[in-house]
Amino acid sequence: MSKKSLGLDVRLELEGLISNDDTIRSEKDGRQASIFRVAELDARTEADNLRSIIHQSAREGNVNALQEALLKAPLAVNAQDGDFMTPLHYAARYGNYDAVKLLLSKNALPNTKNREGDTPLHIASKYIYGYSDICSIIDEDQADSARKYNTATKKIINALVSENAEIDPVNKYQLTPLHYAAMKSNFSALHALIKLKADVDAEDDNKMTPLLLACVHGSQEIIQELIKANSNVTKRDQRLNTVFHIVALRGEPEYLEMMMDHDPVEAIKALNLFNNEKKTPLRMAVEGNHPETLKKILQMEKKNSCKWMDREKELIHFAAEKGFLEVLKALVEAGGNKNELNEVKAVPLHVAAQMNQLEVVSYLIEEEKDNIDVVDEQGLTPLMMAVTHDSKKCVEYLIAKKANLTITDKDERTPVFIGAKFNALSSVEYILDHLRKKNKETERSALKSPTRNTLRIVSEDVRRTMVNMVDRDQNTPMHIVASNGYLEMMQLLQKHGASITQVNEDEETALHRAAIGGQTGAVRQLLEWDIRLLLMKDEMGNSALHLAARSGHDATTKVLLDNGADKEAKNSYQKTPLQVAVDSGKLETCQRLVAKGAQIESSSDTKTVLHTAAFYGNESIVRYFIAEGVTIDRRDEEGKTAFDIACENDHKDVARAFLETDQWKNLMIPCDVIPLDKHRNPVNMKRRTPFRTLLTKFPELASFVMDNCIEKSKEETDSTQSVAYNFEFLDDTYMMRCVSDDGTGEQLIGCKSAYDEDFKLEKDAQSYASNYDRVYKYHPLKLMADAEKLHLLNHPLSKALLKYKWNRLGRPMYYFALFMYLVFIVSLTQYVRHTKAPYNVWNEESYYDSEYFDENETCPQINTTKPDVVWKIIIQTLAVCQILVECFQLFQRKFAYLVNWENWIDCFIYSTALITVYDFSECSATSGVRQNWQWILAALCIFFGWINLLFMIRKMPRFGIFVVMFVDIVKTFFRFFPVFVLFIIAFSSSFYVILQNRPEFSTIFMSPLKTTVMMIGEFEFTGIFHGDETTHAEKMFGPAHTAVACALFFFFCIIMTILLMNLLVGLAVDDIKGVQEKAELKRLAMQVDLVLQIEASLHFFIQRTKKYATCRYATFPYGKLHKTGFAGWWSNFRRRFGLSVSTDPEIDEMYEREAEFTSEMTQKLQNQAAKLKNIQENIDVMYEKQVRLEAIIAKLATGLNINIELEEKDN
Repeated sequence: MSKKSLGLDVRLELEGLISNDDTIRSEKDGRQASIFRVAELDARTEADNLRSIIHQSAREGNVNALQEALLKAPLAVNAQDGDFMTPLHYAARYGNYDAVKLLLSKNALPNTKNREGDTPLHIASKYIYGYSDICSIIDEDQADSARKYNTATKKIINALVSENAEIDPVNKYQLTPLHYAAMKSNFSALHALIKLKADVDAEDDNKMTPLLLACVHGSQEIIQELIKANSNVTKRDQRLNTVFHIVALRGEPEYLEMMMDHDPVEAIKALNLFNNEKKTPLRMAVEGNHPETLKKILQMEKKNSCKWMDREKELIHFAAEKGFLEVLKALVEAGGNKNELNEVKAVPLHVAAQMNQLEVVSYLIEEEKDNIDVVDEQGLTPLMMAVTHDSKKCVEYLIAKKANLTITDKDERTPVFIGAKFNALSSVEYILDHLRKKNKETERSALKSPTRNTLRIVSEDVRRTMVNMVDRDQNTPMHIVASNGYLEMMQLLQKHGASITQVNEDEETALHRAAIGGQTGAVRQLLEWDIRLLLMKDEMGNSALHLAARSGHDATTKVLLDNGADKEAKNSYQKTPLQVAVDSGKLETCQRLVAKGAQIESSSDTKTVLHTAAFYGNESIVRYFIAEGVTIDRRDEEGKTAFDIACENDHKDVARAFLETDQWKNLMIPCDVIPLDKHRNPVNMKRRTPFRTLLTKFPELASFVMDNCIEKSKEETDSTQSVAYNFEFLDDTYMMRCVSDDGTGEQLIGCKSAYDEDFKLEKDAQSYASNYDRVYKYHPLKLMADAEKLHLLNHPLSKALLKYKWNRLGRPMYYFALFMYLVFIVSLTQYVRHTKAPYNVWNEESYYDSEYFDENETCPQINTTKPDVVWKIIIQTLAVCQILVECFQLFQRKFAYLVNWENWIDCFIYSTALITVYDFSECSATSGVRQNWQWILAALCIFFGWINLLFMIRKMPRFGIFVVMFVDIVKTFFRFFPVFVLFIIAFSSSFYVILQNRPEFSTIFMSPLKTTVMMIGEFEFTGIFHGDETTHAEKMFGPAHTAVACALFFFFCIIMTILLMNLLVGLAVDDIKGVQEKAELKRLAMQVDLVLQIEASLHFFIQRTKKYATCRYATFPYGKLHKTGFAGWWSNFRRRFGLSVSTDPEIDEMYEREAEFTSEMTQKLQNQAAKLKNIQENIDVMYEKQVRLEAIIAKLATGLNINIELEEKDN
C-alpha cells in the first residue's frame, strides 16, 4: 500500500470518529479545533446553501425546488440576503405567481422591507416583466400589451393584499406601490391597486403624487386611469408645479387636453399659478419649444379672465432669443405684441438679431419693416445688437433690408465703433466692405455731374462712413481696439483708412490707450505704422512711456524703450516715467527703466524717488534704489528725509530698510526748528526728532538704532577693550542757537550738533525749553518709562546714560540732599523729644493747664530742662536754606512747581518747623515749653517730616520698590474706601443706637471711631456684655436689648473682621504681585525720574557750566589697568577689609562687565526674535500671494481648457 493511500485511510478514520483529543489544532491560527465546531460550521454552510437555493428558486419560479428547500429549512422562508431581499421579494420581482402563493402559504411575511424600504408589493408594482418573458418582447406594441394585460402582476398584488399586505406602505423616499406603478407605466399594477382602494393622492418626499409622476414618466393610459380614479389635478409638488406645468414643459398636448376635459375650471385656474421659479404653464410651454402644447394653452387662455399678455412678460423676447419661430408665431397669432418692450426698452427684434436668429429676424421684419432701426434705452438698433455678438448673417440681412449704418447710440457710437469694441471681426469687415462699395458708387454718380455741392457731399460721406467717426468722448474705433489689444481688428481698421494719430478729449492717441492697457502687441503694431507716436503727449503731458510705467506694464515699457521712447521726458507734474513708476509701486518697471539708462536722481531735485517710495510704503523699491546708490539723506522742501516720511506714514519695513544702511546716522539727524523770543527763551514746542518718532511708533527700530550707538574698540576677549556710548539721539535736550532764516531773530536748530569735538556743549547750545519740567516730561528716557518699554530702558545705552547722569550729578546731589534732610528731621525729632508738652509740666502740686502757656507771657517759676540750642540752630538754618531753595525752584519752574504736591509738603514741613522752634513769648524762651497750638503744629510737622523721608527714599532703586508697593496698596484702599465706609457707618450707627449708654459709643462721632478700632481685634467683649449691671454705663437693658446687641456684634465679627479684612489683604497681595512682576521696570522708571528731576532742579547751573552734558561716554568693561587716586585707594580698601563682592580681585572687577554683557546679549536676542517674527510675517504674506496666484492660474487654465497637473502637497 502506498503512503498516499495509507494517509487517506487514516484521515477518513479520524473524520469518522468523535474524539476528545484536544491536541488537534487548525492550520490557520494554531488554536485547538473542536470536532463539534467543525460539525457546526458544516451545518451553517448547509443552511446558507439552502437559503441561496430558496432565493434562486423564487427568482426563477422553480416551485418544486422551492418547496423541497422549504421542507428542509422552513424558517428560511423570510430569510434576507445582503440587500435585505426575501424570497417573496424575488418572486414578486419576476412575476412568479405560483412561487408567491407557495411562500405565502409557508407564512412568508408580506410587509418585509428591503434596504430601500420596499415591500414585495412595491416590487410587484415597480417591475412589469417576468423572468422568462423579458427577452421575448420584441417590439413596443408587445411591451404595451405586457403593461396592460400582465395578469401575473394582478394576481400577485391580490395575493399579497389578501395576506394582509399594506396597500399604501412607503419606502425611504415616501413612495407607495401606486407611485411605482404610475412611474413605470405598469397598467396592470395600477389598475389592481386602484381597485384595492390605494391612495391616489399620496405624496412622496418631493410632494409628488402618482398623477404628477405619471405626467413626468408615465403614459396616457396611466394618466387617464388616475384621472378616472378621481386623482386631484390641483396638487402641487415641492417646486409648486401642477400637472399642467409638467405636461406643458414636456410638450404633451394629448395629456393636457385630457386633463382640460376632466376639469375645465381647475385647468383655467392652473393657468394663473406660478411655481417657485415664477413660471406658469404657458411660460413652460414656451421655454420647452412646444408649439402644439402652447396652442392648446392659448385656447384655454381665451376663457381666462386674466389675460396672458398682462401676466406674462417678455415671452416673445424669449422665443425670439432662442429662435423658437413656431412658438413666436403662435404667440403673435394669439394677440402677442411683437413690438413689446422689455426692461431695457428692447423689442424682440433686438434680441433675435443679437443671438443671430435669422429666421426670427426675417419674420419680424417682414411683418414690421418700419422697426428695422428701432432703438432701445441705450440707443442701440437691431443692427448694432447683431454686431455686438458678431451675428454676421443677421448683419448681412439687416443691411440688405436698408438698415441705417450711420445712426449712433446714446454714446454717439456707430455700428462700426460697436463692432470694433466687441471685436466682431467678420461683421465689421462686412460693413466696411459694404460702405466702401457704396462710397465708390456714390463717387461715380457724383463725378458724372460734378458740382461744388456734390463734391462736398462726397468728401463728407467718405469721411463719415470711414472708420474715424468718434464717440461722445472723442474716441475713435482705433482707440478702443488698441486699448483692448485686438490686433486683427486694428489691421482691418487701418486697412480701411483708420487714423492712428487722432486724439480723444484727453488728447490721447491710440498708442496712449494701448500703453494704459498694457497691450504690447498693439503698441508694437502702432509703432511699426508710425514711430512719431512716441512724441505725442496727452493733456497732462504724459507720453505713452509714462502711462505704461504708471500701470506697471513691463513688456510694454520694454517695447517703447526699444523703439526710442524718451526716458527723461517730464509730464505736467514734472515727473519722469521712472518717478511715475515709483508712484505706482511698480518695481519691475523701475528696474527696466534704470537698466535702460533712466536717471535715478538729479542734483536740482530736492525730492528723490526714495521720498515717493517711502511715502507709499514700497519696501522693495526702496531697497532697490538704496542698492543703486541713491542719496538716502537728501531732504525735501520741508527738511524731511525719506526715512522721516516713512515713519510719518507708519511704514515700518521701509524705515527698517533705511536703518540697515551704513548712512543710518545721517537719517537720525533732526531737522526741527524752535524759534526764540526776544529774551532768547524758546517757544513752547515739542521736539520732533527721528529717534522720538521711532520711540513712539516703532520701538523695535529704536532698539536697533540704540544698538548702533554702541561702539567697541576691540574684541570681546581683549582685556583692554573699551565701549563708547553715543547719547546724541537719546539725550536730545540741547540744540544750537543761530540766526533765523529771515534774519530778524534767533532760533534753535536740530540739524547741527550741540556738542564740540570733545563731546561737550558748544557755547551757543541751549535747551529746547526754558521750563525744564517740559524737558523732564518729554525726555526720551521718560517716554520709555511712561510707555513701559522695558527692553528699551534695559538697553545698555539707556543704562549707560543713566549711569553717567547718576555718577556725575545724581548721586552726589541726591545723597547730599538726603543727608541734609536726615540731619534736619533728626534734629527736629530731638528738639521735640527734649521739649515738655504744655499739658505735661508739673507745678509742685499738679500739672499746668495747657492754656497757661498761651495766656502768660512770663513764667519764672517754671524750671524745666530745655532742648539743646544746637538742635534749634540746625533746624532754623536748614529750614531757611530749604525755603530759599524752594523759592528758587518756584522762580525757575513757575506754575509747574505749584502743581507738584511734594513741593507743598516740603514747604509745609520747613515753615512749620520754623514756627515750632520760634519763641512767641518770653515764657517759651525761658522754659522751652511751646504754646498749645505750636505743639499741635509740631505733631503734624514731625509726622509729615518722616513721611516725606519715606517718599525721598522711594527714589532709591534698592528701597523704592517697597514704597511703591505701599503707595499702590494705599491707592487700592482708597478705591475700596466707599464700600468700607458704608460698612463702618452701618455698624457704628447700630452700636450708637443700642449701646448709647457706654462712653465709647455715646456720640455719633465716637461710635465710628470705636467701630473702626474694633476691626483690628480690640473688641472688649467682656466689658460690653458682662459689665457691672449696677452701673449705668455698663448696663444692658433687658433680654431683647441684649439679643439685638449680640446679633449685631456677631455679624460685625463675621463681616468686618473676617470677610472685609481678608478682602483688603487679598487686594494688597494682588497689588504687591503686580509690582513684583514689573519690578525691573519700576526700578528703572524710578531711576529715570530721580536723575531727570535732579537735572530739572539744577538745569540753570548745568546750562551755564557746559561741563556736565556730554554726547559720548566710554567705559572699560574689564576695568582700568592702573587705578589711581581715590579709585585705587577705594578698591584696595574694599579688598583689604573684605568688602569686595568676591575674594578674587580679578573676578570682582569682572562683575560689572558681566552684567553689561548679559544685558547686551539679552537685547541682541530680543532683536533677533523681532527679526524672526518679521521674517515669518513676510513668509505668511508670500504664501497667501502664492495661493492667490495658483488660484488665478487654475482659473485661467480652466477658461483656456488647459489641463495642468499640480504637484500634490504633503500635509
